[in-house]
Amino acid sequence: MTDEEKLVTGAWIDAAGTIIAAIASNRAFEESPSISNKLTAVGDGLQAVGTAFMASVTTDNHLSFTGNWIDTIGAAATSLAEYMQGLDETVDADFIRLEVLGESFQSIGASMSSFASYLLGEKELAIGNALQGLGAGLEAIGSVHELKGNQAGQIIGAIGAILQAIGSNYYAVVVTKE
Repeated sequence: MTDEEKLVTGAWIDAAGTIIAAIASNRAFEESPSISNKLTAVGDGLQAVGTAFMASVTTDNHLSFTGNWIDTIGAAATSLAEYMQGLDETVDADFIRLEVLGESFQSIGASMSSFASYLLGEKELAIGNALQGLGAGLEAIGSVHELKGNQAGQIIGAIGAILQAIGSNYYAVVVTKE
């Protein structure tokens, strides 16, 4: 598989994962948090695989390379946290903290990749990554609110998931056109 194929494949796997995670965060699944958590785990797992594909592309851009790997680690951590929450109906604060950590890593990684794209003059790619970073950051903030028992956290997290999906899909479209 060529580097271009890895980049496009990874971008679309990531995009699919963000869509699944955004759907799972929708209030329609509120009646069954276990199903929502498991779907989010699948979505974040796909995001981890997709960003790992993108991180495996040979590049001299260390900022983008590092950002993609940080994003991969964050998505994997979030996936694990969501899966563990889906197994047990009782809320375990440790798994929510792991979710916050993973979402924060996703936000940092996507923001680093956005900055790297901006420095290279790839403004459209920078926009996609910036939206992903903002969305993941909002998801982390929403999870912190949920940890504190604030129901507004779910709304903040859902908005973040939607922004992350928009950014990821925008990025995939731009990469595919190139």
